[in-house]
Amino acid sequence: MTEPTDETVGHEELGMLAEKLLDTKVAPAQGIAAVALSMALKFHDINTVQDGLLYQQYKLEGRNMQNLHLDMVFETAIRMEMHLMGASERIAAILVEALAVSVEDKPEEGEPDAE
Repeated sequence: MTEPTDETVGHEELGMLAEKLLDTKVAPAQGIAAVALSMALKFHDINTVQDGLLYQQYKLEGRNMQNLHLDMVFETAIRMEMHLMGASERIAAILVEALAVSVEDKPEEGEPDAE
């Protein structure tokens, strides 16, 4: 039998944990925060120059390139999270308005239809 190496220690435990976590419910706020952070990471990944030659060309041309710091990513994630959290309120407001218009358009009992 082989001795476990540092790379394989805990793999069985992690495998069992992963199986148990498959059906675990995630709170909406945590899910929204995870989505916002993922979107922020992708946003900043898109806005960075990843090609070394292009970066050198931009540098030689004197274009203002800002360094990307972790707090910038988190600030973007917080803004996206606030927007996503407010989305449910915006949707609720639209639904309430649509229902109110629908109720106003509905003829009351005893009134003949306009048709």
